[in-house]
Amino acid sequence: MGRNSIKNHVYQNGRFVQTNKKFSALKQKQKEWITNELRHRYINATNYPHTKLLPKKRDQILNQIYDLIEEKEIWIPYDEVKKYYFSKIPSFIRQNKRLMMQKELNVIKEDV
Repeated sequence: MGRNSIKNHVYQNGRFVQTNKKFSALKQKQKEWITNELRHRYINATNYPHTKLLPKKRDQILNQIYDLIEEKEIWIPYDEVKKYYFSKIPSFIRQNKRLMMQKELNVIKEDV
């Protein structure tokens, strides 16, 4: 190993972990799992299709998911997950809006 080859690593739980790891460096399956969990919890917590969650509720979801990430022993810095989560919120809102519109259409079709 070179002199500076592990400058961005810390020894944690019996292994070296990268302190500057990016979300994009995760395995595809890990990224999909995290995204699905965030989306599912965000949409379920939203009462109205066009609105963002209040910061307290939004952060609560982030903390819950990060706890699950740690339980699964996926190493990714908290700030990376937070940055990714905040970037996906507009997408979650659009998906929720589409789901609500589909539900409304189905109700209208059933009534006809």
